[in-house]
Amino acid sequence: MPVFTDYTIVCGVDRKHLNQLRLTYPTWITQKPSLLKQPMLLFYDREQLSHSQVSVAINHPDITITPWPPACVVYEGDNSKWYDAQRYKMLAGFVHVPGQHVQTKYWLKLDTDVVATGQDDWIDPSWFDNNPVIVSHPWSFTKPPDQMMILDEWSRRDELLSKRPPLNLVPKPGADRLGHKRIISWCAFFNTNFTTFCSGCMGNAKLPVPSQDGYMWYLATLLGGDVKRVQMKTRGWQHWCTDGNVRAAVEKVMGY
Repeated sequence: MPVFTDYTIVCGVDRKHLNQLRLTYPTWITQKPSLLKQPMLLFYDREQLSHSQVSVAINHPDITITPWPPACVVYEGDNSKWYDAQRYKMLAGFVHVPGQHVQTKYWLKLDTDVVATGQDDWIDPSWFDNNPVIVSHPWSFTKPPDQMMILDEWSRRDELLSKRPPLNLVPKPGADRLGHKRIISWCAFFNTNFTTFCSGCMGNAKLPVPSQDGYMWYLATLLGGDVKRVQMKTRGWQHWCTDGNVRAAVEKVMGY
C-alpha cells in the first residue's frame, strides 16, 4: 500500500499551549517518527510569545514558525467559555494560517493536548480517495447549540453561499447541545484549497461561531464536499482535555 505524504503538520500555540506542546510533541516523534519527514507549520500568538521562545521548544527538521495574528487585527470577545477573545483568535489562526501558507495538498491539524501512543503506519491512503475536503474523527454534537443556526444566518449574507439551501440544524428546545453527525478536529486532515476558500469567506473577521471545525464542517456540508469520518483513537492517538491527564498519558507513553 502506498504511503500518503502530501500533507503539512499545523499547530498553533499561545503561552498555555506551548507548554502543552512541550509535553506531547516527544510522543509524536517517538511513536510516529514519520511525522519528522513532513513539513511542519507552527503559528504562535505574537502578543504572548516570541519567535525565539517557540523555536527552542520544538525540534523538527523542516519547520516554519510564523506569528499570528497580523498586527493590524484585533480579536474581541468576552470572558465566557465559548466566546473568549483568546479562543476566537487562536481558532481563527487554524483557518487563515494554513489557508495562506501551506504548500501541500492537505494539512494535518494536531492539537497540543493530543498524545501519540503508537502505530506509525496510521494513515490509510484510501481516506483520500475522491479528494475529501476533511478527514477527521467523528463527533455527535455541537455546543453551544445555536452554532449551526448562526452559520445559516451568516451564509445568507454571502452571494455564493446563499445559493445553497441552509442546513436548518435546529436544537431541541432547552437543549444544551445540538445532536448531529459531524467531526471534531483534534487530529484531522483538511484540504488546503478548501481551507483557503474558508479563509476567504471570513476576510479578516473572526469566526462567525467559536469553533474552527464547526465552521469548516458547516461550509463543507453546505457546499456538498466529501467529509470522511475516521476513528483516530484506533490509529494510535489519544485526546485529553486537562493538563493532569495529558501529563499522565505522556508519562505512560514515554516511560518517565
